[in-house]
Amino acid sequence: MQTIGLPTCTVGEIKNRADLVVYWGSNPAEAHPRHPSRYAVTAKGLFTPTGKKGRTIVTIDVRPTASSRMADIAFQIRPNTDYEVATSLTALVNGYELNRTEVGGVPVAEWKVLADKLKSCKFGIICWGMGITMSRGKTMNAIALLKLAQALNRFTKFSGMPMRGHGNVVGIAQVMTWQTGYPFSVNFSRGYPRYNPGEFSVADLVARKEIDAAMIMAADAVGHLPGKTSEHLRSIPLIAIDPKESDTTKVATVVIPVAQAAVAAGGMSYRMDHIPLKMKKVVDSPWPTDREILERIIAKVVAKKDCG
Repeated sequence: MQTIGLPTCTVGEIKNRADLVVYWGSNPAEAHPRHPSRYAVTAKGLFTPTGKKGRTIVTIDVRPTASSRMADIAFQIRPNTDYEVATSLTALVNGYELNRTEVGGVPVAEWKVLADKLKSCKFGIICWGMGITMSRGKTMNAIALLKLAQALNRFTKFSGMPMRGHGNVVGIAQVMTWQTGYPFSVNFSRGYPRYNPGEFSVADLVARKEIDAAMIMAADAVGHLPGKTSEHLRSIPLIAIDPKESDTTKVATVVIPVAQAAVAAGGMSYRMDHIPLKMKKVVDSPWPTDREILERIIAKVVAKKDCG
């Protein structure tokens, strides 16, 4: 995104305007079930009054999924060919011919039909998931999709949006962006922020066993990182800060319980489309909030540094 920018929109705009939705490397029917029903597929909006009847739903994935069964057009491509398919589609959208018969295991003729549909819609959106970011190419795959959306904006209105998971994962990206200029994969070891996905991202650092201690906050890294990757976390000192039990808290060296956000602690959370939502505390908790925990840790670190 730092390379090309993010031509995005709100989920409200998807509901009210999108007549073509592409789910790429994403399975919202199982991972984000409210996304199709509330915003992108069956929802009826101001300019989409007939819901699914007025939309074209496209899925592109390496295997059949629950989402591909609800799609009007479902492409099954070979694994790790997302970049190849995205750049080929961009070339077709820009009017170039491909000197081959298939891309990603799908005939070029079918990609041409899709390119024409993308260009002729009134408002389109590409929603991508971890099938893009965790396959060969990783960040470059997302850049290729954004370049496709950029090319389509010469013909119609088109946006792109990552299908973010977990509670408030967008929040840390927002804060990191306004604090450092980078949304994730930021390294502070030299005293200033450095950004390089693939080198400084958590999954890659853990996979290369470059870390010898970890503090994990409001996330279940052991449960969600690839199996062999998460094994390294089990072998190093691990601090887990979480309001509930998880695979991470089960193996952590130290577990610090905190008040549950939006239940026993107020604050701000960010929706998938980067819209901030203010949360109120509704019950008391015997545990401190995440912020209080971090402030105490920072105070201890500063005091130790001042003492030499």
